[in-house]
Amino acid sequence: MVLKTVRAKTEAAWSTTKKVLAVMSAWGLIFSLVTIARLAVAFEYDDGLVFSTPAFAKAKVGVSQAVSEQYWSVVNRSYDLESPQVTPFVLAWAFRLCGFKVGIIAQRPSIDGEALQKEWRHLTSRALFCFASEKGSIRAFLSQGNYVLYFGNSDSGILEARKTGIYPIRIKRSSRSYNKEDYHPGSLGELTLPF
Repeated sequence: MVLKTVRAKTEAAWSTTKKVLAVMSAWGLIFSLVTIARLAVAFEYDDGLVFSTPAFAKAKVGVSQAVSEQYWSVVNRSYDLESPQVTPFVLAWAFRLCGFKVGIIAQRPSIDGEALQKEWRHLTSRALFCFASEKGSIRAFLSQGNYVLYFGNSDSGILEARKTGIYPIRIKRSSRSYNKEDYHPGSLGELTLPF
């Protein structure tokens, strides 16, 4: 009886070990191939990777002149009020763990944005955190790397990714988002993330 129990536990442990080793081998192969090819993915920051409406609300209340240098300074320094959107955040880290370089595109000026870039240093490097406030800057940024996927919420971002030959995937905005412009999910025939 004792011998059977020990044998069953040993077989279960060995079976689990084989499964773990198979998963680790698959991960190692994927990581190696992605790293050698230097593949990358990009995420739109505002209402994509994070829910940034609280930072914009703080700037709107605290600054007398909207869309000024002071306004953007407050927005870029209020990252502590922003909260990650679960699905895109988890996806970004999953890609990072599989060896992909992760680019982040914030469609806003870079005024006092150094702290925001530093906040995301564990997911991406400073060189891959782009402030894209001018027309065409998203396309220029995506053209510099070997990007294969673009996760964004804005119509303009989806179109820019397509122009560079990168497959775009739509991230749904929160219903509480202040930003209602440039957002028509599914109208461009793109795949949309659930949740």
